[in-house]
Amino acid sequence: MGRKKISEKTELQVVDNSTNELFNSLEETKPVKRQIGYLPSFFTTASLPFKNIHKTTFVRKGSNGVTLTLSSPKNVPYGRYGRLLLSILTTHAVISPNKNNSLMIEYASMADLLKELQLPKQRGKDIKEQLECFSSAAFTFDQEVKELKNGILFQDLYEDGQYPKKDVIVTTKSTGNIRFTTGIQYQEIDDGSETKRVGRFKILLSPEFCDFCIQHAVPINYEVYKNIDSPIGKDLYAWLVYRNNGLTDSTFIPRHKLVEQFIPVDEGKDSNLVNVNYARIVELLKEIKLKHYPEVKIDFSKDGSGITLFKSPTPVLKEDPRYALITTDI
Repeated sequence: MGRKKISEKTELQVVDNSTNELFNSLEETKPVKRQIGYLPSFFTTASLPFKNIHKTTFVRKGSNGVTLTLSSPKNVPYGRYGRLLLSILTTHAVISPNKNNSLMIEYASMADLLKELQLPKQRGKDIKEQLECFSSAAFTFDQEVKELKNGILFQDLYEDGQYPKKDVIVTTKSTGNIRFTTGIQYQEIDDGSETKRVGRFKILLSPEFCDFCIQHAVPINYEVYKNIDSPIGKDLYAWLVYRNNGLTDSTFIPRHKLVEQFIPVDEGKDSNLVNVNYARIVELLKEIKLKHYPEVKIDFSKDGSGITLFKSPTPVLKEDPRYALITTDI
């Protein structure tokens, strides 16, 4: 059949201005649902490597005495897309009605997975790579917390009532080893063309990961998290949300602690790198406040010694009616 010829005399029907104004006003008043996601709280204090380190083990020290160790026989997850995928997996674990068990997540196609991640189709290769990293990865967290407590609380550890009659320093050591997944499966279809189709994804989250997420989930604005380009910026945003949830007044974080947590400098490296890395952290924090989290109250010490965080309006609550879960539209 030939293409239908369009008459040159065809004219567009004119719509009067009042009709245009009506549609414009409806568009302006239409409520926009932002999307809520979750991250494990431990990954807001110590997170994935920023880029591909081509290693099977990665160690990061965080705040509150936390040390995170990622391990994988292949390659550890990393970068901006590893962080987005971690948020998706965590969110499914948190909202699943099937508590304390493994959880199967299925996607018919890569397009479905990318839709939930809010990423263009060009990112399919990156997400497939991160899935393979997560498929055999696990993380270990070690935490040491020191507290001053009354000796009478530990009288059962002493014989004949010889427990200390004064305050004692108590160090609580915690360790956990958690697999992200029990298994991941997908199919590649080779139809002879240059590009293979990938689909039929099955991601089985481990029961210990699901339980960990439920116990330690931090709600974030997923769209904000996705739109922050740099992995360091993503980590800083998630950390700000997490720290703000626990603040009652204000807290000072010294410069060396910020650098150690977010952009650590290896021993023996140029000491000036600490100044460079701190300047980068301050730059990103200011950008986050300006573009992504204007409610956060933060003061930057003029002498460069650190920052002070003040209790701020929480950007996301678990039951916030302004938000839809990132899994809602899939």
